[in-house]
Amino acid sequence: MTDEAGYYPDELAFPISEYRRRLHTLHRHMDTAGVDVLLVTTCINIHYLTGYQNSGQDRFQCLIVPRNGNPHFVLRKLWFTAVLGLSWTKEGTPVDDTADMYDATLDAVSRIGGSNCSIGYDHQNLSVPPAFLDRLRTAFPNARLVPSFGLVEKCRLYKSDLELQAIRSAAKLSVIGYEAAFNEMQPGKTERDVMAASYNAMVRAGSDYVSAQPIVVAGYRKPPRRCLTEGRTLRAGTSVWYEGSAFVRRYGAPIMRTASIGKPSAELMRISAVMVKALNAILDTARPGVTAGAVDRAARAVVEEAGLGQFWLHRTGYSMGASFSPTWGEGEIMDIKADDPRVLEPNTVFHTVPWVLVPELGCIGNSETWMVTETGVDVLTKTPRELRVRD
Repeated sequence: MTDEAGYYPDELAFPISEYRRRLHTLHRHMDTAGVDVLLVTTCINIHYLTGYQNSGQDRFQCLIVPRNGNPHFVLRKLWFTAVLGLSWTKEGTPVDDTADMYDATLDAVSRIGGSNCSIGYDHQNLSVPPAFLDRLRTAFPNARLVPSFGLVEKCRLYKSDLELQAIRSAAKLSVIGYEAAFNEMQPGKTERDVMAASYNAMVRAGSDYVSAQPIVVAGYRKPPRRCLTEGRTLRAGTSVWYEGSAFVRRYGAPIMRTASIGKPSAELMRISAVMVKALNAILDTARPGVTAGAVDRAARAVVEEAGLGQFWLHRTGYSMGASFSPTWGEGEIMDIKADDPRVLEPNTVFHTVPWVLVPELGCIGNSETWMVTETGVDVLTKTPRELRVRD
């Protein structure tokens, strides 16, 4: 049962059964990898497994997951107050600020796994400081240390019905944010005005704290560059590039659109139409069994045929799921890029972002957040893709 706001008792983002499902899946992956104790140190993976969250991502924190049993937190005592309110599991070691966090973690690993266990750690993330890894090797000379990036990420790639529900809700709020942004796009307004209108509308409509602020770029910069909102004043005859996302229970659904202040130039109209065609090609190609590389090629071929390939500087898309600042995507889990042999599977969600950076015009492109179904795709962000003109 949820309350009127859609949340679960005791402030959990999801029912306990959802977290136990995630833990059970992780235990299977740990069995396959031969990991007795997994050290989960990235804030998003800790949140995914427990529901716990805080703003202290710049400090070392750890969730110790035994192959059999519930996770064990090792956190600052101050942060542990959030565990008691937000996590389905409360077990852990609160650490005073005067104590050594590494020592506390190593002591907990010894108690939970013993000195000869197989210890998995995230070898592809900055959340494992080299100094801690050195201490881990010294403290457990008889243990087997297993590079284990990907174990939690394999769980996160496939979204449950509850996760999809959150993403769908976020998508509706993202569209509200864009519509508010578009309505604010008038000569004399600034990029900050447009960003504020978008953010205000999303939050008032029900968005949680966002993982990344809306981006509004009016016109072009010299030299041409992708940038964040800088406060430039909007002028008639220029384009406005927008990208933003609302969030529901840490799940986002971004949307990117290009608009024109007043009558657009013929070249802006041409390029905008090409980018819409590229986005449509992505959605027409994507389905279960198709490779990420094939999806990329479908869109990139459209852009290259129009003579714009040199202005496309990035990958085509990336997985979406739970996230924290500074990013809203899961590109480290799966992305869509040239020649990628991985195949799309049902219940995965992607944000695809065909856009180009064109001298004298700026950023031009469109995006959608969509999920892979059993037969194709379901677009979650629903608003017109064509270039819109703000009179």
